[in-house]
Amino acid sequence: MNVENKIKKCGLCGDLPKLTYNSIKQGNCNVLILGESPAKDGWIQSGKAFYNAQGKLQATGRILQKLLEICNISIDNISFTECCKCIIEDRTQLRKCIHNCQPILLEQISKIDCDIILPMGQYPTEAVLNTKIKRLKDYIGKIFPIKIYNKLKVVIPIYHTSPANPLGYKGNVAIFEKLKDYFKLRENITITPSEDKIK
Repeated sequence: MNVENKIKKCGLCGDLPKLTYNSIKQGNCNVLILGESPAKDGWIQSGKAFYNAQGKLQATGRILQKLLEICNISIDNISFTECCKCIIEDRTQLRKCIHNCQPILLEQISKIDCDIILPMGQYPTEAVLNTKIKRLKDYIGKIFPIKIYNKLKVVIPIYHTSPANPLGYKGNVAIFEKLKDYFKLRENITITPSEDKIK
């Protein structure tokens, strides 16, 4: 059974509605942005990550775009998906739903053409690294080589770029400045399977 059908048939979160789009490829950049859960007026209406139904870039997307521009990347040239595959209104259900969705999420990521994953905030970072986080700042901006279905990926957690987050822009600038250098050096960077280290 493919990922799309697994999402549609999953009942672990009850009868919550499921996403129409489960991942979005917007160009040939090898970066995957990993969000938490979909907003009703966002990409689930537009079919385009961080845009609303009117085709306007939303506030979270505008902040992310400014950060991506540091690395000469456009928000229109990334891959995107959410940790939570259900549309939820009660945010108290978020951690539980993301936990339920984790196996499907990891399988989905293994099928997305990306080398670098930027999880936005605590829950996406927990989901992709399969760990419980006490202090998010201990993970933000650090490089985590991981294997997902035996495919090598690099995870670099960032602060969520919501305008409500005071670190959404200023806390991420230094990270993206380093990412700019990282992208420049990528031809000389390899992940050694036997050591799982960046060289």
